[in-house]
Amino acid sequence: MKIPKISTFTKNMFLRQYMPALIAALVYSVADMADALVVGNSMGTVGLAAIAFSIPIFMLFNVIMHSFGLGGSITFSSKMTEGKEKEAVSEFQGVLVTLLIIGAAIALLGNLFLDQILMLLGASKDYDTLFIAAGTYLRLVLTSAPIFFFDYSMGYFMRNDDMEKAASICSSIGSICDFSLNIVLVLFFGMGVKGAGLATVSGVVISSIFQIIFMYIENKRLKLFPLKPSFKSVFSSFKTGIASCVSYIYSFIFIWLGNNAMMRLAGEAGVAVFDVVQNMSYFMAYIFGAITMASQPIISTYEGECNYEECDKLQKNLIALSVITTAVLVTIIGGFSPFILRLFGIVERPTVIYGSFALRVFCVCILFAGLNIIYSNYYTSREIPFPAFLLSTLRGIAILLPVMLVCIFLGKEAFWFTYPVTEVLSFVIILFYLSRMEKNAKRVSKEKIYTTTLGGDTSQIGTAVGEIEEFCERWEASPKQMYYVQMTVEEMCSAIMSNGFKEADRGKCNIQLTLVKKAEQDFSLHIRDNAHTFNPFDMSTKALKELEDADSDFNALGMDIIKKKAKSFYYRRYQGFNTMVVRI
Repeated sequence: MKIPKISTFTKNMFLRQYMPALIAALVYSVADMADALVVGNSMGTVGLAAIAFSIPIFMLFNVIMHSFGLGGSITFSSKMTEGKEKEAVSEFQGVLVTLLIIGAAIALLGNLFLDQILMLLGASKDYDTLFIAAGTYLRLVLTSAPIFFFDYSMGYFMRNDDMEKAASICSSIGSICDFSLNIVLVLFFGMGVKGAGLATVSGVVISSIFQIIFMYIENKRLKLFPLKPSFKSVFSSFKTGIASCVSYIYSFIFIWLGNNAMMRLAGEAGVAVFDVVQNMSYFMAYIFGAITMASQPIISTYEGECNYEECDKLQKNLIALSVITTAVLVTIIGGFSPFILRLFGIVERPTVIYGSFALRVFCVCILFAGLNIIYSNYYTSREIPFPAFLLSTLRGIAILLPVMLVCIFLGKEAFWFTYPVTEVLSFVIILFYLSRMEKNAKRVSKEKIYTTTLGGDTSQIGTAVGEIEEFCERWEASPKQMYYVQMTVEEMCSAIMSNGFKEADRGKCNIQLTLVKKAEQDFSLHIRDNAHTFNPFDMSTKALKELEDADSDFNALGMDIIKKKAKSFYYRRYQGFNTMVVRI
């Protein structure tokens, strides 16, 4: 596959998102593994079992908060791309209020029926110490449901509102606090499972507080007040997001079956190795998740702008990045498998040999698992949820379960081939499905889209205006409409070149234009430039006396006409670039 060259805009936007997301992924993965080490080494089997009973509840939390968070943020991004800021903020508030209501209901019912929930999860009152410990930990988790939902959903929305660095800082602070408090409360104060629960909840609370602080410091579009929630798109947002989140339900089934199988096939050592392999799978998922977190806002934005060419180029580059990521992960996990096992406390030679074999077999699946994650994110970001749902179902149960049962039957060495066989078969099936699927589903036809990129040479504006005239004629625009479209492009590009750059930086100018013929008789114009913060719509004839540059005088007059004649216009500074949309 030839890797296409992406635009400067796409490259800078992705790197701006990817580095903070990667740092957050590393912090999250280390914090998760550190929790397991601290709890396992300090509290023994009772502490580990008590926390294990809460795994299904965390999976339920993940389904709810990630489905609403991911789906809601995609809706938010689409609304912002259309210039509908008030609607976008109202939809954000609607999702947040819905999550808080669901969280409050879970907290209330969880405390009322705690014993029944524990028994449903498998705990027994015959084991008093374990039952009490599990109840102590679970009560803290259930009571904190609204905080968990707020924290994780806010992370998605902040990344779609040009606050990716702030979101990563908040999550990193929360994870560091969780890890640090775990050590202090569990190891130094001997608070056991209560300390572990308080550490986890405190990390989420602190992360949420910093999210609110950053939201008001950054002063972007997201607002908690005035509270005017809209619930029109809440259900559709959930449907969009859940396609990528049902895997949490399947993960629980897999872990439950895996623990039982390894206990029977290889005893406690087998279960210990299985736990290490699972931790490496979470590490892998976090690293590939950084790629999806960085790319999702960009793909959603480009889809909203109908800039499909750049969207597809980015996807091919993400596939190439997945190959590089795989090489790094295989080197770390496969090359240092004995060290990783000893890090988790596995030191017996036979178990180290067995565990090293398991980890190296797991490495075979990494490339295919990464590609499955990338494809799932691509179609979810385009608001086409079924491919992601299909992949989650294939990887989580439809292929995983029968392959796992066969591998269990073949023995403890064969068990580890569950990972690569499942991922390879899922990848092959999804490629077959995508080859039969309409590739341009939910997209405007290419004939109705004009796109180009201008440099700092003003003569390029005339060339673009001439091509736009032909485009408008082809779609039978009225003479008046054609005039205003051409005028809008000419005036806005001229204003950007004249006012957005210093004379010495004019050669670095890049202006991305996308003109779309909408289903109605309207044309939608999307402009993105790499100038310093500059909003052409702020120019006004009222400021003519203060302007010395004659070009600026004419630009200001032109902006006034554009604002009067356009059906709608909108500006925002997004991902380090000026972004505008005008409907004519």
